[in-house]
Amino acid sequence: MNMRTRILLTIAATATILAGCSNEETNEVIDSWDGEIRLSSELAVQTRTYTPTQGTQIKQGQEVYVWADEAASPTATSYFSAWKLTAGSNGSLTNSSVSQYYPTTGNKLNFYAMHGNFGTSPFSGQNTDFPSSSGITHTVVADQSGTDMTNYAKSDLLYAITKNVQKSSSAVSLTFYHMLSKVEIALLAGDGNPTLTDAVVTILNTKLKATFTPSKTATMDNQSERAGLVTVPTNDNDAAAITVATKIATNNFTDAEYGEAIVVPQEVSAGSDFIKVALASGGPTFTHKISNKLTLASGKVYKYNITVKSTGLSVSSSITDWDATTDTSTGDATMDDPTGDSGSGAGGAS
Repeated sequence: MNMRTRILLTIAATATILAGCSNEETNEVIDSWDGEIRLSSELAVQTRTYTPTQGTQIKQGQEVYVWADEAASPTATSYFSAWKLTAGSNGSLTNSSVSQYYPTTGNKLNFYAMHGNFGTSPFSGQNTDFPSSSGITHTVVADQSGTDMTNYAKSDLLYAITKNVQKSSSAVSLTFYHMLSKVEIALLAGDGNPTLTDAVVTILNTKLKATFTPSKTATMDNQSERAGLVTVPTNDNDAAAITVATKIATNNFTDAEYGEAIVVPQEVSAGSDFIKVALASGGPTFTHKISNKLTLASGKVYKYNITVKSTGLSVSSSITDWDATTDTSTGDATMDDPTGDSGSGAGGAS
């Protein structure tokens, strides 16, 4: 092989290598991400035998507001305020008009996000300050019985803190915690086999408004710290009934579904009527009266298995965290006068 042939072969091999590199570069997916902030939501997981509403993600269509601080030294500074997002069907959080972007400084961000029933346009504009000084009023809806559970989801006060987030094209997952209390009720036909279809179930003697004063320094997996962010205002906050979806159990409550209601953490006085079951078609009304003071605590679930007899109610109740059982109790209640709503029942969770 002469010199000229060797030179031509070398040139051909070099061209082939360069062509291969060019093809590889052409086949690469070019990420056109421009620094836009992407968020998603999840909820602190519950260990339950059934999947409750908003048990794993925020219900689609619910609104979430997000604030962010630039985590610069020596102190964090406000980066954006009251960014309004909407929950999607898969835990996504999307904006309707305004996008937010990571800082060009490269500094990390701290995110603070909340969902609640704060009234019409609670945070007017993108410059609304974080409500940490005077707090904000959240109201649970009196009728949470709808099959679409929209009013229930609206009543669920949620809060999330995620800190030191580095700039990334991946969605940042915000872990929300339930800030209020929850009551779950299932009915079972007992002695006399009363008809439970279309019975009306209500929770009595709880106030519907809470003042939420979020903190940017709260340890969110500490229940006592979360509880300290919620108080019950005394003005313009009379107790009112909350209607719960009627769920009828079979097989001694095994794998039962429950009517769910969000309630404000508060104390219910000893001897108070707490749960009312009014049977349909002119049937009797039964009331479960608590014998001891009941403290409804933030982040707790109060589950009631209620056997409806022809003469009254038999109530078994439990109090749980959203991830572990902590207490149980049982009790009985007797039948109301079928012609009225006032009860003489006794017993129950305390």
